[in-house]
Amino acid sequence: MLLQAKHLIPAVNGLHWRESLEIHKLLQDNKDFCIYYNNVEKISVEKLAVALPVHLLAVIKAPDRDDKFEYLLSGIRLLHTLCELISRHSKLDQVLLDDCVLSAMMVDLVINAMVALGGNRKESWKSDNESLVEATMVASTLHLLHGFISPEFVDIVQVLLAHSKVDLFIETAFGAVHNVVRSLEAKLLYRGSDHPKKLGASPLKSAKFHCQQAEAALQFLHSLCQEKLFSKRVAKNKELCGKGGLLMLAKSILSLSVSPGFVKEATTVASMYRIKAKVLSLLHHIFEADSVSFLDELERAGNLHLAQPIASEVLSLLKVGLSESPNDIASHDYPMGFVLLNAMRLAEVFSDDSNFQRFFTDHFSTILSALFCLSHEEFVSMLCSSALSSREDDATLDYDLFKSAGWVLSVFSSSSLLDVPQFKLNFQNNLTMSSYAHQRTSLVIKIIANLHCFAPEVCIEEDRNRFIKDFVSGLRKDPVSMTIQLPNSSYTPVAQRATSVCRNICSLLRHADFLITNGLDFKDLMMFRVFCKQLQPLIRSEFEGSQATVKQRKEPLNLNIERASEEPNVRVEGAATKYNVNENMEIVPRLKESDADACNLETSSLDTR
Repeated sequence: MLLQAKHLIPAVNGLHWRESLEIHKLLQDNKDFCIYYNNVEKISVEKLAVALPVHLLAVIKAPDRDDKFEYLLSGIRLLHTLCELISRHSKLDQVLLDDCVLSAMMVDLVINAMVALGGNRKESWKSDNESLVEATMVASTLHLLHGFISPEFVDIVQVLLAHSKVDLFIETAFGAVHNVVRSLEAKLLYRGSDHPKKLGASPLKSAKFHCQQAEAALQFLHSLCQEKLFSKRVAKNKELCGKGGLLMLAKSILSLSVSPGFVKEATTVASMYRIKAKVLSLLHHIFEADSVSFLDELERAGNLHLAQPIASEVLSLLKVGLSESPNDIASHDYPMGFVLLNAMRLAEVFSDDSNFQRFFTDHFSTILSALFCLSHEEFVSMLCSSALSSREDDATLDYDLFKSAGWVLSVFSSSSLLDVPQFKLNFQNNLTMSSYAHQRTSLVIKIIANLHCFAPEVCIEEDRNRFIKDFVSGLRKDPVSMTIQLPNSSYTPVAQRATSVCRNICSLLRHADFLITNGLDFKDLMMFRVFCKQLQPLIRSEFEGSQATVKQRKEPLNLNIERASEEPNVRVEGAATKYNVNENMEIVPRLKESDADACNLETSSLDTR
């Protein structure tokens, strides 16, 4: 017979404060596998383990009361502690893992908690403490899956996908994280003049802890989406993707900012940027899910407009990230994640989609122009090197459920906030310097290739040659007005710009050959070669005022690979479109010819009067 609520409630309140090692020692001293709480009360730990999931599930489904989530968090904390004891006590192993019915009920507990935290809840004002409890509930409940399933995400994904309510879990889990982000936003915008009772006893500590919980929750979902089967299931979810729920979450995260009062709070600021980096990476996993085109599904649902704010945010991140040194804003002690790198990955996807190609052509071409206007030394060190002067650092939180729940629950029993627990940062998944540099440059080349590609079946005629014309036009503009924070001395004067830009193109072209063995796709390289070759007469025309090369043609210069095979001077016979490159073409001779072309770009003796 299951223990009744009248026995379980005092047991939860009395035992959730005890760590697993402490309970383990107490059980060793009691042969009947019982433990005392509140000094005099005694309970069987085996019976507690059997009854607790059922009890918590009933509490979730019961009508709301003021301390509902506070009590549920205490129960989740105790259940997590019991899961930690499984390896030490075979009785708990038999109860929590071997009992299929109870294991299924544990999954139901997590799903129903997500429904309660992220379902169609009415927006209402919450106190600072209430929002902290709910944020911790989301992160803790998700991480509870590690306790009774596996520390490996591949195993968790297998269990979730086998559950009949997996789609409900996906929808509500992302919704719950979105609610956490919404309440976090208000804390990060705290100003000293705000009403102290509304914000709680210590706004800075509160925001730091809240940011940790948001990061831990999103990190968990991101890890699930790194498994292809799960990301594919998410991409097919009509509520989350078809109706734009995921994009609205991403928009909220990418819009996060801090008030001046947080400028010196390095831990909080770094955590906020890692959250942004994670959501960009998560979006990339969903956008690139096998056999599913996220943007196509969004268009079919009539909600493509929801992706526009994300594209705009990505563009803003690129503009900032490509024009400032990571050392200026970050350090290894406070890693901010791969914000730029993940933004570039998403930009590569957007630039390859016909619905967003024009947007990126109109706005990103000028940023690229500014990059190519850099002095040769600056350009090479930024895009043609394996050893950058600075780079982004990524890290993952080693989340501690017991400490997190304990800290926020202590808020209700203490007049002052304790120090926020510091979680260890794991750098194991970080990239080497060379890998980071190669990926960043490869993505620049991929984006250029995407924007230069003209597909007549999906593109309108007026977009033909649009990118290369905008790029050349941008070379005449003031680079400082197109990027941020790069000093004027880094740019080549207009009088020398033609020669310098051609040198930069030549260097990047040679470096691109090296990147073929480091992740750059051959089709993208071929498209980039076409782009570079076709720039030569245009740069001459723009900077020399000489139209000779162009005037000799009866028709405008063909600038796109769609008809490149008809141009005798463009050696890309096998490349009818970016996605239809003839893999059997004579690669080596063509590369040698292109190398010669590149050298001609650099040594063309342009008159820069």
